Amino acid sequence: YLYMSAGYLGVGINEQFEPILPDSNALIRIKIDEGRRFYYDTVNINGIYEPKLDGNFRKISRRFKYGKPVDPFLLRQAAYDMKSVLANNGYPYGRAEYVIDTSAETDYAAVCFDIFSDSLVYFGDVQISGAENFDTSLVRRELTFRKGDLYRRKDILKSQKHLLETGYYFTLRLNSTVRDTSTMEERLNPDFILNLREKKPHHVSVKTGAAQDSIKDLTWSFSGAWSKRNFLRSRYLELSAKASFVIFTQWRLKEHSYRIRITEPWFMGLRMPLTLTAQLEPGVRSLLQPYRKQTWFISATTTWNVKDNLKLLTGLQYEEVDIYGVSKEAEEQIKEEEGISVRRKYYLSIVRDSRDNVFVPTRGSVTSAAFEYIGGFLGGDDSFYHLEGSWSRYQRVWPGWISATRFKSGFLQETGDAVTVPTDDRYYIGGANTVRGFSENELGPLSEAGNFSGADIIVIFNQEFRYPIIGKLWGSIFTDIGNGYINRTDIKLNNLAYSFGLGFQFISPAGPIRLDYARHIKSEGIDSGDRIHFTILYAF
Repeated sequence: YLYMSAGYLGVGINEQFEPILPDSNALIRIKIDEGRRFYYDTVNINGIYEPKLDGNFRKISRRFKYGKPVDPFLLRQAAYDMKSVLANNGYPYGRAEYVIDTSAETDYAAVCFDIFSDSLVYFGDVQISGAENFDTSLVRRELTFRKGDLYRRKDILKSQKHLLETGYYFTLRLNSTVRDTSTMEERLNPDFILNLREKKPHHVSVKTGAAQDSIKDLTWSFSGAWSKRNFLRSRYLELSAKASFVIFTQWRLKEHSYRIRITEPWFMGLRMPLTLTAQLEPGVRSLLQPYRKQTWFISATTTWNVKDNLKLLTGLQYEEVDIYGVSKEAEEQIKEEEGISVRRKYYLSIVRDSRDNVFVPTRGSVTSAAFEYIGGFLGGDDSFYHLEGSWSRYQRVWPGWISATRFKSGFLQETGDAVTVPTDDRYYIGGANTVRGFSENELGPLSEAGNFSGADIIVIFNQEFRYPIIGKLWGSIFTDIGNGYINRTDIKLNNLAYSFGLGFQFISPAGPIRLDYARHIKSEGIDSGDRIHFTILYAF
């Protein structure tokens, strides 16, 4: 592989094994005859296929640059990708092959792809096997193709993905019934058989465990849930309860809650699951708390995958807190002392993600926008809105080097009679994932006491270059710019925080394990300093 992928197409390797007596050692001689090394000359495409597909084939062929070493493994992958283009446009029986012309006296080899589309194919019927607990109509609505539709391989893969996402099935297989003995009519209109292995329609779970609470009591918790996957044919219903008890010291009920959740997989005729949730926490009285605090909320959330890389999420939550056993004035005082804040909100977010890899992206981008409206006409104790946007871009700039760029901004604004945004909802930046070189959450506005009080506005820019060192060890160099503000008029170039540094990452199965060193320079209101960060996953 090492030699052939570097252009040595005729490499020869001879091994000789020679025992060394009387031990069990051996001498191994490996003789390598590299032969000629070939480089790409012209890359041509010939064959019979629809002209509209030519652009797809040309795009694939442009991977091979003049003067680069010929790599037969990449050529084989390109031929497969060309066959995929045919299969996704109605030609599953199409062929794509390549020939490397090494007959010239020079070390430059021409490559020719030969493509033959064969006959156009349309989907036939789908037979369903194994559907016992769930109606077959639920299966068919997840299929992205119908009888008579143009054959596309990606529709088969997408249908299988949709079916698994329903949560009804352990495994499934969607295969063509075409065999070598099939007629031409059967080959051009292939039927499919879908074999299903269903999950049980009912599910019960029980959990228990011990813990220590803040006042040193030993507590024991119990939780249980019952769910039905085919409630009203296709809805998912879950009933759950949770209770916690103080044991040994007092033997009493500490807290308990109850929840009901129902999910409609297809909302408004779209594959857009709508989840309705209601939860009640009745509260309990105790010697330390001679009143009962009851909390309940209802919420509605829906997610719509507009495209494979475009997702929309929206929801509404309504919360209420009541305190029983005290006067109205005392109720308000208790809420203030305990920091109880009734939160009612509407939220909307849109994310477009075209990255080729979530953990170590080498190309693509992520664009996100989020809006959150709290209080206002919905009521509650807090009243403000929140806007946030982010854009990240990943691309190869040098062999093995990846450029990663991010812009991020956020804005908070109180509404109605509210004087300020709650402290816990403000932005706290600085640290491993925002502006490196600072301790976590120690960048931005300060209170009169000199503590970091959070920002209502943030502006962040990051530029990072990532490169492999050896094996799974990677390195990076980066610069971060940003700060947090209270007012828009405070945003100036001379009071932004500027930092730079380098890092190392070990690419583990759970994502990059990252060690960064960053130093920030002196700017208005910010002294110079440095920081080491150790965390998991890239900053963006």
